[in-house]
Amino acid sequence: MSLIMGPILFGTVVYFQTQNASLNFSDTDDIYLMIVPIVAVSCIFLGNFIFKQSIRNIPKTIDLRQKLARFQTASIIKYALAEAPALFGVVAFMITGNMAYLTISVVLILYFFMLKPTKEKIERYLDLKGDEKSQFNRLNEPLP
Repeated sequence: MSLIMGPILFGTVVYFQTQNASLNFSDTDDIYLMIVPIVAVSCIFLGNFIFKQSIRNIPKTIDLRQKLARFQTASIIKYALAEAPALFGVVAFMITGNMAYLTISVVLILYFFMLKPTKEKIERYLDLKGDEKSQFNRLNEPLP
């Protein structure tokens, strides 16, 4: 959750510091009106692609600790690719005063919250079964 605090705090500060903010989708001279949504969508798809590839490439033969470490690495990359366009949207809002970019950032922040890894998601993504699943479900014991 600390990853997403950057865009939230930065966006909040910029919002309250910006005067004459407006929501404007019709300014055809504003290059950010095309770039920000394209970067946002591209980063979401790229993050999902890299995450799925990383998870798919985890060998079934490695132990649970290594699988969880690789899952964590793949997740951090996915989170970074969700956070970056949110920050970019805040910067575009700061430059232009157009609330459309801040709206895109808020949507990306909400998307980021949906990415929260739950126990069930981790089990599903790593395809944990048998001993690995029971070992994973013993939350109060350290992994060997």
